[in-house]
Amino acid sequence: MWPTFYRARRLGRSNSFLSERSYVAARRQGRCWKGAGWKGSILSAGLAALLGGTGIWLTEALIAPQASQAYTSRVDLFLAREMDETYDMLLRRAEMAARAGAQRSFDQDLLITNVSVTVVAEDEGITVPILALRVDRDEWRTRPETYYWATYYRTAEVLLNAPPGSLSF
Repeated sequence: MWPTFYRARRLGRSNSFLSERSYVAARRQGRCWKGAGWKGSILSAGLAALLGGTGIWLTEALIAPQASQAYTSRVDLFLAREMDETYDMLLRRAEMAARAGAQRSFDQDLLITNVSVTVVAEDEGITVPILALRVDRDEWRTRPETYYWATYYRTAEVLLNAPPGSLSF
């Protein structure tokens, strides 16, 4: 960067912020800087600090990466019991619905690591969970079978097959 009086001369201006004489005198005494030297040194120091901090952060991230967090999808499915449907038929329908819900959850979002599907059956005003499926993506990929990962609620059959009015709380 040119000193002010050199710039003024090149542009054809005679009056400048520093005259030649004062510039030479200041330069002899070591008080003169060319352009923004001290500003450049502050900028250089800031840049070095920024890069140094970034380097430390990058090294830390490479050596000890952050733990990944599980992203769980929760799905509740409700089935109405059809007329003259046995509990075993209802349970098979619930397994198929849970399988489809789990597969759809994994297909919709690639970040999902776990799926939790709860199937609730309704019959004559009684609502009862009949199975819960909890599986992570890797387990589902190796074995996409509902009965293997599902938890079946044994009391659901008793509650759904009970005659109306026999349950009193």
